[in-house]
Amino acid sequence: EGGDTPSKQKPPSGQADNDASSTEDALVLTPGQKVAAASRLGMWLGVGALVVTCGYFIARELLPTKMSPNRVFDRATALVRDNSQVQTRFGQPLKAYGRDHGGHREGRRNFIEHTQYTDKDDGSSRTRVRFNLEGPQGRAFCFAEVSSSMPSGEFVYVLVQDKTTGRVITVVDNRAALTAQRLVGASKEGSQVMNTLLGGGKN
Repeated sequence: EGGDTPSKQKPPSGQADNDASSTEDALVLTPGQKVAAASRLGMWLGVGALVVTCGYFIARELLPTKMSPNRVFDRATALVRDNSQVQTRFGQPLKAYGRDHGGHREGRRNFIEHTQYTDKDDGSSRTRVRFNLEGPQGRAFCFAEVSSSMPSGEFVYVLVQDKTTGRVITVVDNRAALTAQRLVGASKEGSQVMNTLLGGGKN
């Protein structure tokens, strides 16, 4: 009759068993498929590691710390250019650049020679750089070093050596102050006394 609800038909038991068997077969990987899946997983893990590594080095260059060679170079260059003795000897404008390979392309002069090490006396991390300085009246080598134990912007030393005469112009030299501070201890009062006596090591 029209009021009766048609009953749902159940698939034959044989068909249900075949469907379940097909599903189980689809979930089982052959040895070749397992190797391919493992290779794809390894490839993506390698890509991820490469991206993380590249990101670290890019961030380090774009956001340099006070210990990075380029950061030390930039701050030391600013001090050297502002030094009256350097200006008098080498003239103005003053140009600072990295390793000179004898070429005229600026890209060849961007590498800043540097050494990073741990100081054996106080255990601080150190970054030491060497770069070139050139002015209308001559050329020089510049040497600068920073310590992780010093506030940002301060140097262990900044020295300028005339390439012609070998004469050294001291822009900053805090080595004596650091040695004295290590001898009297790391107390705030001792540091203040030594900074007052030695004038911070700056000319």
